Amino acid sequence: MKELDVRGLSCPEPVLILQDALRENKNETYKVLASEAHVVKNITHFANSQGKKTSVKEVGLDFEIIVE
Repeated sequence: MKELDVRGLSCPEPVLILQDALRENKNETYKVLASEAHVVKNITHFANSQGKKTSVKEVGLDFEIIVE
């Protein structure tokens, strides 16, 4: 599992980072660390549009999105 830390970044940058990662290896599972709820929504929406399953967990004040 590869980790992508997009905490503190504004959209669309977090989505573009995930998009690049999926281009490199679409079969990899990614753990995306985010700090904003709207980033979670955008990452989840994008990942689902690419046929990926997502799960979200709150970790303290941040979010952990698993994209598989």
